[in-house]
Amino acid sequence: MHLSSVFSKTAKGHEEIATRANRLPFRLRAMLIMVDGQRTGHQLLALGASEAEGQPLLSALLDGAFVQEEVAEEVAQGIREAVLPPKLPEEDISLAKSYAICSLVELLGSQAGGLIAEIEEARTAADLQRKVGKLRAALRTAADQKKAKQFLVKLALVLA
Repeated sequence: MHLSSVFSKTAKGHEEIATRANRLPFRLRAMLIMVDGQRTGHQLLALGASEAEGQPLLSALLDGAFVQEEVAEEVAQGIREAVLPPKLPEEDISLAKSYAICSLVELLGSQAGGLIAEIEEARTAADLQRKVGKLRAALRTAADQKKAKQFLVKLALVLA
């Protein structure tokens, strides 16, 4: 968890606010209510009694899939510099295509077939970038939303 990241409620978090289905303890629910998709972890912790008390609450919400972490710019920059090449040449997108295909199989399993065919047809980074909208829509059904979001961030960084 990066406290410089912005945190937003997931569908499960919104459902909990509306129905109290998970019967979260008072302090945990209070932290969930403060998560608005605009505040960073640091800002959320500053609203509470203490950072030592707030950090475990935010971690519990994240672990329980009530909130999700939006990748902060400095984290994205670290990924760009440490993990990924700054940009793929137009003529060689095979690495990005392979990464996308492997990730889709992992995230969507047998439901990834149509998307994989479209990715394989892409000839340039611009072609592959146009497929990202369909990928976003399809990945909303992925069981692991955290991995799906990380995949989209990394792919966007490669294609930027």
